[in-house]
Amino acid sequence: MNILSILKPDIDKDYQKFQTKICHTNYKILGVKIPILRKKCKQLLKQYNYEVILNNLDSSYYEMIMIEGLIIGNINVQLNTRINLINNFLPKIDNWAICDIFVGESKWIKNNLDNFFIYLQKLLNKKDEFYLRFVIVTLLTYYINDEYYENVLRILLNIKSEYYYVNMAISWAYSILLIKYYDETIIFLKENQNKINKWIFNKSLQKARESYRINDKQKEFLKKLKTK
Repeated sequence: MNILSILKPDIDKDYQKFQTKICHTNYKILGVKIPILRKKCKQLLKQYNYEVILNNLDSSYYEMIMIEGLIIGNINVQLNTRINLINNFLPKIDNWAICDIFVGESKWIKNNLDNFFIYLQKLLNKKDEFYLRFVIVTLLTYYINDEYYENVLRILLNIKSEYYYVNMAISWAYSILLIKYYDETIIFLKENQNKINKWIFNKSLQKARESYRINDKQKEFLKKLKTK
């Protein structure tokens, strides 16, 4: 199986240039759009066992790493098997796009919230930029609910990092918390303002104000809350 030859007919040079500008990665970018990669993955999974596909990926290409994430997110396997695959995959993530698309593709998490939360907490011991971003984006995607709300706040407060993509993810998470739990999150942010990185604090308010789900009165209050 030559996956590179399968992808070559769908290379888009303009998209390649665009993706190279917005996605800082050490991998070679072919320029194949995500919907096409999803389609290719579905076709491959109909023809081959997922292990065969993973073993035939050329890890020097961005699209191949993306395919690995798409495969892991969509196959039907036991949680322990999937976690082993994730453990092998996470060190390969070197950019926000692969991280975030992998999280979005992992809808199986919805049915494994409790057990996977235990795994996520273990990953917090890793200080790598994209291990941490993976945890945060997973939390903001699947765990901002009545059961996990306070746990998410606690975890966000305790993450201290100088990495841009980690701090941006924390800001994103706080903005989602403001959208879904406005009153409770305002209280939390005010009480812990001195413990939260100023850049993260202000970026969180900004991202929340950009949402149509925050009303004008709330936006005005968030604007006044900004740290100078």
